[in-house]
Amino acid sequence: MIVLWIVLGVPTALLLQFLGVPLPFGIAWIIVFAAALLIAQQSFVDESGPWPPPAPEQLQRGSDVSRLAWAVDARTGVVGLAFRRRLMAVADRRLRAQGVRPEEADAAAIDAILGPGAHAALAAKELRRTELERILHALENPPTPSTPERT
Repeated sequence: MIVLWIVLGVPTALLLQFLGVPLPFGIAWIIVFAAALLIAQQSFVDESGPWPPPAPEQLQRGSDVSRLAWAVDARTGVVGLAFRRRLMAVADRRLRAQGVRPEEADAAAIDAILGPGAHAALAAKELRRTELERILHALENPPTPSTPERT
């Protein structure tokens, strides 16, 4: 590209000098024109993403608070699906923070972090209110790592 500009620029500068334009002025304008063409060739739009772009997500009406308020059936004490999914996500994060992979861990490892019976409650078909309260208490009060005693 640079060679092309030199091949075209030198005769153009000599032609402009023949027409009465000072040589430094003609060279300066040739350089400005070359820079403008190089800048115009640049792509200023990021085209690296997927095309067509994904459709925007549909927002659910209402708030999480209103959906979670009805998450525990008052008559039976069974936790609803939305609340259970939210609880499982928090429990998974807590277990992963402790270095335990929930899908591969045994019941004893999960119970050691979330409290006795937590694995059975999370794996059961229905999660009851009393089990929910116990798991939430364990999630809100994580065990403190023991530090070696200083002598």
